[in-house]
Amino acid sequence: MKKADAVVIVVCLMTALLLAAGLLHRQEKGHQLCISYDGETIMTVEMEDIISGKDVSADGGESGRYYLITYEDAEAVLEKCDGRPDLLSGVSYNLLYVSTEGVQMESADCRDQICVHHRPLTGGGESIICLPHRLVVELVGGEVERTDGMVK
Repeated sequence: MKKADAVVIVVCLMTALLLAAGLLHRQEKGHQLCISYDGETIMTVEMEDIISGKDVSADGGESGRYYLITYEDAEAVLEKCDGRPDLLSGVSYNLLYVSTEGVQMESADCRDQICVHHRPLTGGGESIICLPHRLVVELVGGEVERTDGMVK
């Protein structure tokens, strides 16, 4: 390996690092949290309401809000909770925690637990999907427009 080869490799690696840092820095927060069950939206909440404290408990002790989604008679029932709710046995559920840090599925009674192990959502266009319960939780809005390149 010659000195010129090493210089080319170093320049390529530095260019790749700069591009990756630029893409990560441009990602914006999502503006709305949309929760859908079986293809129908059951709730949309503005993330600014959570960040500003409008959707958080009055005592100021919580930095976020829990949303308990239970399933009864092929229908999803959503309930806002000030603190972590007690979960009943024998009832299908998903427990979602929304805070300024992000949105995460805290617990669920589904078999595979893929939705629970998913990383928290922080940017627009990200989603958590619970297939057994046909539940989709996604952040919409706030996406950065990305242009596609064309190679000739």
